[in-house]
Amino acid sequence: MLARFLALDPRRRVLVANALTWVLASRLALWFRRPLGEQQSLLDKVAAELPSLSGFTAGDAAWAVTAVAKRVPGTRCLAWSLALRGLLRQSGVICELRIGVARGESDDIKAHAWIESAEQKWSWGDSDRYSVLKPRGVARVIHSDEVLSRPVSKPEPCSGTSGT
Repeated sequence: MLARFLALDPRRRVLVANALTWVLASRLALWFRRPLGEQQSLLDKVAAELPSLSGFTAGDAAWAVTAVAKRVPGTRCLAWSLALRGLLRQSGVICELRIGVARGESDDIKAHAWIESAEQKWSWGDSDRYSVLKPRGVARVIHSDEVLSRPVSKPEPCSGTSGT
């Protein structure tokens, strides 16, 4: 793995090193189980304090975060999305975290997170089958070991998003 990293051109190494920082920061933020809005605000403050990254596309950032996230055990779509959001914000790219839900095969609820930026959708997995949840106040991360204690209403379908 180190040999592959060293074989990258210096600009890509900088991008991958920053992606590693964002994946680890996102995993750490999720570990504390704070409301999602608080986590995003904290990560936004971090992005504002870091040196700006320029000369990279959103596709480059998604590649770097994916390359790193695949090698960090336990990383799922929400941590991936928060990491990509942070890296893009550090680069000065305006983007939004989206969370969607879909009915699973056995009538359970599946959730997925992705990033939308400049009419593009960046996802670590298939996001097309998910209906976007509209933000209502402060969101809270529901972890897999928690049980929903109230019924969940059917989300409104997402309109006006484009896939990549």
